[in-house]
Amino acid sequence: MLARYPLDSPRIIERLAASVRNDSYLIEGADSRYVLRRYRRNPDGRRIRFQLAFQRELGRRGYPTSEIVPSSQGELFVAGPSGLWVLFTYVEGAEYDFANMGQVAEAGRRLALFHNITRSIELEEVVLDINPQLRRWWTHGDEELAALEEMFRNEGVEEELAFLRTWHAGLVRDLPLERFDALPAGWVHADFHGRNMVFAGEELRGLFDFDPLHRSVYVGDVAHALFMFGRESRGSTRIRPDAARTFLGNYERERKLADAEREALPAFGALAWVPNPAYQALVRRDGEDTVAHFRRYVQLMRDLQSEMERLRAVLYP
Repeated sequence: MLARYPLDSPRIIERLAASVRNDSYLIEGADSRYVLRRYRRNPDGRRIRFQLAFQRELGRRGYPTSEIVPSSQGELFVAGPSGLWVLFTYVEGAEYDFANMGQVAEAGRRLALFHNITRSIELEEVVLDINPQLRRWWTHGDEELAALEEMFRNEGVEEELAFLRTWHAGLVRDLPLERFDALPAGWVHADFHGRNMVFAGEELRGLFDFDPLHRSVYVGDVAHALFMFGRESRGSTRIRPDAARTFLGNYERERKLADAEREALPAFGALAWVPNPAYQALVRRDGEDTVAHFRRYVQLMRDLQSEMERLRAVLYP
């Protein structure tokens, strides 16, 4: 793959461990560093072309991200026997530091800027079934549940499946489809967290990984990121009230949340982790323990329901 790019004496430095669904390598050339990425989660060329076009447009508008390095033939991605590959410029920085409240504030502000800046990006979205489609839980929720029940029949997760049935009934009862459709919407990153970005001090230097990017309601992005930046540490499900307050306060410096979005935040806290049948099938194809993955996501839904209730004073100041 490296021979397909106009690099001077490139060599692999290390494999990067940031993503579990793609393969990324740090590459060093004669005068610069790059990241070479093989797409496994979204191996569809049309989808990758869309993601790269979006990332380029985001960079043109001044949002910090990496640049895409064309191949020697001017291609945005290169196809080979091992899959589809893209070369990006390397952005210096460090992963998110949970103890750095300045980075929590920066994350909140930058998510709002992402929503504002991308509002006028007019690209035709290429939709894959493995990408989040939250609205389906209102329009095709019974089908989603039936697919999960078929996939996990006799796998010992009857209690988790029963929870999903009860959760879904409460979701569509308490937040009807017409209220969902009235929420502000646009492009959402859908995976806005500390391992998909790098910081220099308290400044965001780069946002990456646009695999789940899609059009949806902004509050879904906010609820997901509120947990990812508000939790005590990686692996924790407990959200720090001061971090939640800082994240939301700085988000609203750039984009004010509508009252309806505030009211919907608790529902989207759990919805961000609801298992997607198509994605569960991808996990199985990757050779992972699908049952453990499914149980972990359902437990996250339960934990986030409790956390959002505990944080009501922060969510509704």
